[in-house]
Amino acid sequence: MTDRDRILVESTRTHRERLSSALSFGALEQRRKVNTNVRRFIGSVVIAAVAGVGCLGFSFVVNLLDNRKEDQAVASFRAALAANPIPETPDMPLDPETGFLADPVSGNFIDPQTGFFVDRETGLAEDPDGNVIDPRIDWYLDTETGYYTDPSTGVTIDPATQRVVEEEKK
Repeated sequence: MTDRDRILVESTRTHRERLSSALSFGALEQRRKVNTNVRRFIGSVVIAAVAGVGCLGFSFVVNLLDNRKEDQAVASFRAALAANPIPETPDMPLDPETGFLADPVSGNFIDPQTGFFVDRETGLAEDPDGNVIDPRIDWYLDTETGYYTDPSTGVTIDPATQRVVEEEKK
């Protein structure tokens, strides 16, 4: 076959393919795809949904752990109020009125669990950092509000209602 014949066969084949495509799929302008970004939109929606569910799950777990921590602090507070073991030693006799150890030399009361001096009027001790401590339970006491704070977890409790106090976040 010559080049002329080959060109004719190729052009005939191309025309037949175009005619069969037009018959099967419609006119050429109808067959062209328009880029609508539908796939990108659907992918973005799926990714946003997964991120939202992840944030929601994380928030749920953190809230659950915080509630468990607060419940444990309230239970610890109640147990500490119920049990007040203050041992008496031969060197420091137990004062029958207060339940604290009385230092016969200085006349001060001493908390046997912490070793801090106890104020005779209030029955509260003060640590070297200036925190007021209730020696019966070894929790910090805010003298302005009357709230107790667990020194190990930092949870604050209202002793009247025995509920956790939500502190303002600064």
